[in-house]
Amino acid sequence: MSQELHDSEEQFRLIVEAAPNGMLLVDERGLIVMVNGSALKQFGYEREELLGQSVEVLIPGSSRSDHRQHHAGFMQAPQARSMGGRRELFGLRKDGSEFAVEIGLTPIQTARGMGVVASIVDISERKRLEIQLRQAERLAELGTLASGMAHEIGTPMNVILGRAEYLLQRTADEGMKKGLATIVAQVERITKVMNQLLSFARRRTPERRAVDVGAIVEESLEMFQERIAQSRITVDKTIAASLPPVLADRDQLIQVLINLVMNSLHAMPEGGTLRLSLARENDYVCLKVADTGHGMTEETRLKVFDPFFTTKEFGKGTGLGLTVVKGIIEEHGGTIGLESAVEQGTTFTIRLPFGEAGAAGSPSSTGN
Repeated sequence: MSQELHDSEEQFRLIVEAAPNGMLLVDERGLIVMVNGSALKQFGYEREELLGQSVEVLIPGSSRSDHRQHHAGFMQAPQARSMGGRRELFGLRKDGSEFAVEIGLTPIQTARGMGVVASIVDISERKRLEIQLRQAERLAELGTLASGMAHEIGTPMNVILGRAEYLLQRTADEGMKKGLATIVAQVERITKVMNQLLSFARRRTPERRAVDVGAIVEESLEMFQERIAQSRITVDKTIAASLPPVLADRDQLIQVLINLVMNSLHAMPEGGTLRLSLARENDYVCLKVADTGHGMTEETRLKVFDPFFTTKEFGKGTGLGLTVVKGIIEEHGGTIGLESAVEQGTTFTIRLPFGEAGAAGSPSSTGN
């Protein structure tokens, strides 16, 4: 190799190493002969782990056969290819995780033959923002639709509900009572869906006051007493005494509890244990709602807060309940997380900051 060519390749190596994008030099056989620090960071490897390895180690298994065809075609007719093609591309990190990428290809003649320089950009964050934007646009459309439907559907539903309840109180015919009870239940279901849509679309500002979360837990559980008894579910409740109040919208926190308890009951059709605990963690009140139900797969757990995602049969769920819950908690400056395993149950953990008085240690009466 002449000194001039050696100097040229050394300069090229320095340029590649300094590039902000991940960059690889791959030879005709598909082996990695050069990799810069940005690419090592993207994929989670050390340099010596990649040099001399097939570039396919960085490609998800499902895409490797396609890559071989594209590589062979590129080497037969080498031509620069810019980023941003129509195909969705993914890289494979050392830890097995995949991430969305854009790749630009440039053919280059080296002393060892024809090679290809791949410039790699991690676009996973951009993809996430694009999804958020699409959801925001969808929600804006939903808000307009829900607001219009609220009056058009809500008014006749209230009339139907009122007349059905009026007749239900005045008839002695058991068959008629059963039919009217069905009407009432279905109208309440429609009203609940409409309220969820409106709550989700409007995202109204919480009306915050000092509230006793322990009292809210008690009040929410009372709504489910009959259903809990019929479902052979045992309630295990632990509420710490003298918890400071939380600065929150009482109605919205009740909505959160109703959604979480309802989900737990649905997860235990054959009975089980519903556990609720309330305790102080530094400047936060920590609420846990746990069940011994069927639990979730990892895939479901990762999507459970997404808008319109539901595991229920068509027509039996909007996929908005937990999304609304997450939105309410975050608007209150809190956090919500969950742990779940198939056939082992699910635990939701909510942390809400105390109000100014609460942070100073003001007492609050709660039930036990």
